[in-house]
Amino acid sequence: MDFTPNLVEIYTLYGIGSCMIFARIACRTKLVGVRGWHPDDYIIFLSWSLYTSVTVVAHVFIIKAGGKHTSLLTHDDRRLMPASQVPAWEYGSKIFMLGQMLYASIVWSLKFNMLFFYRRITRGLWVEKLIIPAIAVVAITGTTVLLVFTCTCRPFHKLWQVWPDPGHHCEPQNYVFFLSVLTMNMVTDLIIMLIPLPVITNVQVSLPQRLGLYLLFGLGIFCMIAAVLRVVFVFALNQSGISAMWSIREDFVAVFVGQAPMLRPIFTRGFWTGETDSYGKGSKAKSYGNRSGNIELDSNPDHSRHSRKGSTAAFGGGKKKDPYSVTQIMSESQEEIVKGGDGDMEAGARVVTQRESATHLTVNVQRTVQVESRETTADEARYEQRVERWV
Repeated sequence: MDFTPNLVEIYTLYGIGSCMIFARIACRTKLVGVRGWHPDDYIIFLSWSLYTSVTVVAHVFIIKAGGKHTSLLTHDDRRLMPASQVPAWEYGSKIFMLGQMLYASIVWSLKFNMLFFYRRITRGLWVEKLIIPAIAVVAITGTTVLLVFTCTCRPFHKLWQVWPDPGHHCEPQNYVFFLSVLTMNMVTDLIIMLIPLPVITNVQVSLPQRLGLYLLFGLGIFCMIAAVLRVVFVFALNQSGISAMWSIREDFVAVFVGQAPMLRPIFTRGFWTGETDSYGKGSKAKSYGNRSGNIELDSNPDHSRHSRKGSTAAFGGGKKKDPYSVTQIMSESQEEIVKGGDGDMEAGARVVTQRESATHLTVNVQRTVQVESRETTADEARYEQRVERWV
């Protein structure tokens, strides 16, 4: 097999991207277990399947089709081409179109993945209301891209027709395809980037932590840059021969950007030692162990309403808590202890009352803490606790 430099790059990017995806899956599974997965944890399997498919298609396009597609032919090339060469150009054009559709499918599946991730970590905040409209926009633009691919040239088979010349709008690599995808890609990326921005801007954290948040949630800018470069290199610089490679590179950037925020817990000591507190900073969490996971005692009074459900989980029937769920975060917010002016902290008295019946166990936990008041909105208070995990 002739591994050209392009093939080496393709498989290198695919290997790195796949490692990030499976590291993200392993991270989520360790944190919450398979039963604690959310929609974004399932969507990523679709994204990886599409990513694998486009890698195989790129291999076939380079090795079997020789990188040929009818967009590279002039009118005279088409007119003078021997009949024996026509099937090769038609085959290459079909593979090229398949690759373009897979490229767009990967990018849009990763947009859905990111939005459902945002929905999970912003639950209970006002920005959660923006998620569903954003998902609708992504769905509409994705459908529009599909219609552009299938309806720009009619009948569809003219996209790989060599002669008679079907015209520029029936070339696999034409302005309508590239500019339509670029426009809708940029708009949706911008929407996704702006969703967490208002809350991040107002959250009370140190400057390094704030910069870290901006970096994590602003990585989408690299997707936008890659999308622009793809069009610039193909049309402005007339390097149409490498357009397929730029599609592969943009797919890789989208995979990298989409998984990077979700890999943040891996770089904390507590993730590996299992000694994470609510913020992942190394103090052991108090919990009751069981074979299916840990059920933590927290100080959220509302949890007493669900004591029967909690007791079932404690005996092996429940799921691990999602460390990014709003219930967990809001519970943590109520446990914040702020030092007084003299530096002393008055420990609250914990009263634990257990009532055991023949059917269930109820655990009520009360905690008294000294809290210093400051002007903070409810959303900011919850989000400040949540962002500790990311920076």
